[in-house]
Amino acid sequence: MSQPFGHRPKSWSDFRPAGVLVAMETIPITEAKARIAELADRVAREHDHFTITRNGRADVMLISVAEYESLHETLDLLSDDEAMADIRQSRKDIAAGDTFTLDQVRAELEQRRGHKP
Repeated sequence: MSQPFGHRPKSWSDFRPAGVLVAMETIPITEAKARIAELADRVAREHDHFTITRNGRADVMLISVAEYESLHETLDLLSDDEAMADIRQSRKDIAAGDTFTLDQVRAELEQRRGHKP
């Protein structure tokens, strides 16, 4: 659900992932062959997606390597029960106000690095 302009979240749990508008175009494989350099440039530079059809049916997706790797990392994270439990606990901690200040985090990092704050 989108919030009105100027809305300020009351807590971290009010934040939601932002959607990214990506152009998706469906093209036949014969056209994709003729335009492959252009399509590859658009995919790499603008993160456009292309569905390539063969005999009128969707057959192949053209996406950037970076996006492909990101999707795999997301799937790996979503399939990791321990990581997902950590994320759920973090959300509960934030909702309960069980957080650290920036100064506390910096002091902890300095201590771990062997320096005194």
